[in-house]
Amino acid sequence: MSSIKSRLNDIPVYERMAGVVDAPTFNQIRLALLRLNNPLRCPLRSLRGLDMLLTDDAWVCVDRTLNDVPVVAWIDFQTHSRNALHEPVACELRYYHAHAHMIIGTLFNDISLELNGRLHRPVGAQSEDLGSPD
Repeated sequence: MSSIKSRLNDIPVYERMAGVVDAPTFNQIRLALLRLNNPLRCPLRSLRGLDMLLTDDAWVCVDRTLNDVPVVAWIDFQTHSRNALHEPVACELRYYHAHAHMIIGTLFNDISLELNGRLHRPVGAQSEDLGSPD
């Protein structure tokens, strides 16, 4: 997963736009990357066949049934101008599928539940599922 961002540049983008990640979502993912593992792979339980690949510089929803082809990605987080933890974070949002916008709400709900569960497990139990899709 170390070359996630570079791989994104090799795949045609359906649509690219300015995006914003709300503070609670950004903070939870950053905390998980610091405490659990970096990079981190999480299944999206409500979206069959899709996983989230999370790193410091890119969050990518991929279709694991199609060799991790990206569906949607958040990159280039603008954290340098962020003055407080309650502020949202600007980024670039890339759609790689025409209907990717339809899954974003479900995607962030699933990732929040997954990371919340992993962050609140006892320390010994966390290491057994890091990076696994299920």
